[in-house]
Amino acid sequence: MSTLGLTLSLSRIPERFARVVVVSPHMDDAILSCGGLLQSLVPQMECISLTICTADPENADPLNPPHGIALPSVRRGEEVSAMQALGCELVQLNLLDAIYRRHSATGKPLYPHMDSLWTMPHQDDDAQRKGVAEGLRPYLSDTSVRPTLFLSPAGIGHHVDHILCTATLLSLLQHDENVLLYEDFPYVVDQGAHVGIADSIEHALLRLNVLGQERLEQECDVDAKISLIENYATQIDSIFGSHDNVKPLLLKNARAGKTLERFWRIKKK
Repeated sequence: MSTLGLTLSLSRIPERFARVVVVSPHMDDAILSCGGLLQSLVPQMECISLTICTADPENADPLNPPHGIALPSVRRGEEVSAMQALGCELVQLNLLDAIYRRHSATGKPLYPHMDSLWTMPHQDDDAQRKGVAEGLRPYLSDTSVRPTLFLSPAGIGHHVDHILCTATLLSLLQHDENVLLYEDFPYVVDQGAHVGIADSIEHALLRLNVLGQERLEQECDVDAKISLIENYATQIDSIFGSHDNVKPLLLKNARAGKTLERFWRIKKK
């Protein structure tokens, strides 16, 4: 039986679900793409950010990290601060980011350079798929008792971790009505400038082999969302280019001065 019915107002999520779980591939994705919606839901229901890629690679030098990206051991504290400010529960799965993952047999990097992050998941990335599935299963096992809505990335921008996480979730979900795919920010408005590649929601849904049924929008206070994003101090320059770009990018998805977060009801083909 459908949980969402024909349409879903985001404001009615607490009436239809006991819990929201955001599948956040990296430490910032939940806030970047769903922070405003979470801020509206936290006072009303249980909200969890299930953050996937939080483990440090072996023998990494914090002063010279791979690809110049701050190590997870530095970033984990930023994520804790952001979720405490939001009032959202945080679970960190301690899995490796794509930039650190290696082939189990050869030890060679699965994604050896930054351009390889904007691809489909490697066929030998099974350990990551299994790790994501194991992290998701506790939240899937009691959905009949505690109806759970999963928010998961659509994969706009073509980041391999976003695609892998959502493909794994969809392979485990029995009902399409228990998931909304979020449009990945800032990829959706800043493709090719600082992160990701030129892309669209249509291409993202095709990659996941799903149909878009309905687009839902959440209006958010721009300054409130910036305040949450500012917790991720090590990521501002790499994601946005500079702190000065945060507000203009948020306003690229805006209506009447409010930034918008967009979500999709989908149907598996």
